[in-house]
Amino acid sequence: MKMAKLSGQSLVCDASALISLTDSCFVGALYFLKKKYRGSFLIPPSVERECVTNPMRLRAHALHALRIRLAINDRIITVAEHGDERLASQVRYLANSLFNVDGAPLRLLHEGESDVLSLAFGAGVQNILMDERTTRMLCEDAEALRAHLEAELRRPVQIDEENLSEFLRMVRGMRFFRSSELLLLAAERGFFRDYRELEEDAIEAALYRLKYAGCAVGFSEIDFYLSRRKR
Repeated sequence: MKMAKLSGQSLVCDASALISLTDSCFVGALYFLKKKYRGSFLIPPSVERECVTNPMRLRAHALHALRIRLAINDRIITVAEHGDERLASQVRYLANSLFNVDGAPLRLLHEGESDVLSLAFGAGVQNILMDERTTRMLCEDAEALRAHLEAELRRPVQIDEENLSEFLRMVRGMRFFRSSELLLLAAERGFFRDYRELEEDAIEAALYRLKYAGCAVGFSEIDFYLSRRKR
């Protein structure tokens, strides 16, 4: 796992990572890191709707929505307009016209993911917090995503190279981090020190809790990080 580098920089957050953190009771890591760094945790309005407004109507999901709402009220998370609807529409169009199966485009990005990318692009923010795997793969390794989709769909998947080139131009330089990597950054700064002699056990338990809450982190990645801490 790569360590997030947030010094002096803001970070645009997707609903997937915020839900993983709040469902795992680690929203406190955002408060902790907010005190350590000058940057802001930003979300577009569509992410607020996805992880706060809509879940508040469902009792099964209301608790994580309340935790995120409180973080917004406490100015730990800032809701920021992406500013240019045409830009958001362009990001969404390009991403959802890159891959084709039998002549039909595959829809890969929903409103929240495309708004996260357009907010980051428009605001000049390079760090993105996102647990959702498809969007990260699309930005970091489109060919690997194409191969994955072919194996999953059992059909040839074609790439529109022109649209891919334009899309990659827009996301060039963006760095993606999962909730697990953000929590590891907090751990490195002392977030788990209150556990005293149980600190290492707490970090291990936290990583597994995030994994089972939806963060796409592998067992081998967790083992590798834990082994590094023991050196």
